[in-house]
Amino acid sequence: MTAFAPAHVLVVQVGALSMLDDSMGQHVVDSALSEMDRRLPPLFEAVLMRADKALQLPAIRRGRWGVGFTLRHDEMAESQDEALQVVEHATRQLVHDLANDVFGAATGAKAAVTVCAAPVPQGATPCGSWIDERLSGEGLRRAELEELRNGLRAILDQGGIRTMLQPIVAFDSGTVVGFEALSRGPAGSPLERADRLFDAAARTGLTLELERACAFQALNHAKDLPPSLYLTVNTSAPLLQEPAMRAALARPGVVTEITEHLPLVRASEVLPLLAEIRGGGGRVALDDTGCGFADTEAAEVLRPDVVKLCITIIRSARRDPSVLPEVTETVARFRALRAQVLAEGIETEEERKALSGMNIALAQGWLFGKPAPVGEWLTRI
Repeated sequence: MTAFAPAHVLVVQVGALSMLDDSMGQHVVDSALSEMDRRLPPLFEAVLMRADKALQLPAIRRGRWGVGFTLRHDEMAESQDEALQVVEHATRQLVHDLANDVFGAATGAKAAVTVCAAPVPQGATPCGSWIDERLSGEGLRRAELEELRNGLRAILDQGGIRTMLQPIVAFDSGTVVGFEALSRGPAGSPLERADRLFDAAARTGLTLELERACAFQALNHAKDLPPSLYLTVNTSAPLLQEPAMRAALARPGVVTEITEHLPLVRASEVLPLLAEIRGGGGRVALDDTGCGFADTEAAEVLRPDVVKLCITIIRSARRDPSVLPEVTETVARFRALRAQVLAEGIETEEERKALSGMNIALAQGWLFGKPAPVGEWLTRI
């Protein structure tokens, strides 16, 4: 029997171990690493649901874990690189939450957790030394990490987060029915782009504080919209644990959009929190669904009012008509949960036409309007 030779590897590394040993004691750190060792395998399994095969790799070294896997040939992504980016992003969110839970929020921020999903070089082994070079490019030295943290802290303290709105429209008519609130850093700064802003937060342990600031600032604009339009606000499972956040979201005209890929157990934990929000008149949306990563099962548990299809589905429908039956089946599965299906990331009329006739209720993307400052959209509606 031929041994499984993975084409890709997903690696998680806790950095700054010597600093953690000095501040916490090696025995305490080893205990935390053992807990990471116990809880990472189900996390890997959830993230790699769409992989053809996955194999837990033997311990590479202290504070580093890996899993070898091979993507399915029918993976609905523009390219292998895009699929790996999705895997890496989903893992990074979950692992940073795990590190904060295991080490404690303050210490978890110093753990400098690095996540890397990459193809195994030809002729190399999944546990080879090539991983060191790849991870060194992903990580940050302690001084750089502190500088990044201070810069982001200044943005948060000075109210430097900007709220942008992007319209959500009825799929068939194009009528604006609501907006998604999107956050940006200070204009012209290195953290202006959302991906850089939230990546900086993840690397410095400020994710929860950033999410909280973005959500409350977005909610300040809900009152500015006409009563006929709603506002979707991005949240995460940790943020929903806060009573003040739930109270702010529990009102008509606000849709709580869960932006992380929730494992089934965590979805069950979030369910009573969402019931509280719904009790106040709020609604619930689940982002990036239909691409695997445990979100189909999470949707069955959470029963969201709106399901936002993963953007790779939209691109696949445009690029390869043979996937349209699978997309139609995905839409039908979510409609059976009585959710409105939203197709996001539609940039061209060709993409919209490719999805017509599938009973998709809502759409979002540059074809209907780019993100713009709140004031600019208020003058258009």
